[in-house]
Amino acid sequence: MIKSNFFAALLVCTLLLPGVAFAQSTMSSSNSSQPTSVDHAKAIVDPGKIYNAKDPTQWVGKSVTLKNVTVQDTNDSGNFWVGSDSDHRLLVVKPENDPHMAAMHMHKGDIVTVSAIVHPASDYMASQTSAERGSMNDAKSSSGVFLIAENISITSSTQR
Repeated sequence: MIKSNFFAALLVCTLLLPGVAFAQSTMSSSNSSQPTSVDHAKAIVDPGKIYNAKDPTQWVGKSVTLKNVTVQDTNDSGNFWVGSDSDHRLLVVKPENDPHMAAMHMHKGDIVTVSAIVHPASDYMASQTSAERGSMNDAKSSSGVFLIAENISITSSTQR
């Protein structure tokens, strides 16, 4: 009786294990082809990829890193623009609750790396952030999106 139970258990294991292994490999391979939010957090993106997109709002909610980009312009609130010209650029807004970033002053021509989340440009977002209304209007008309910085590092500064 013990031998027959042992052989029955062995037979069941022999039949089930290949199916379980196949299911696990199928799940892991299908998951690896799908981007995850972690992948987006590591995305190093050229700003032109965002503002030149057919629909820049497809980037809304994504975490991006703009590495070694040139500050194209700044404004009185301490926020700044990256891009090629006044029609092809992204507004970068520093969070109000981060004293370290608030103390950073960018200058036109500085080279910076920015990690940020993409948001839709709107009057509502201007009232909820440190973005000036005029800057947010420019963001609405240029790309329709702006960035709220999570981290900024200055690689090269034009000021001494």
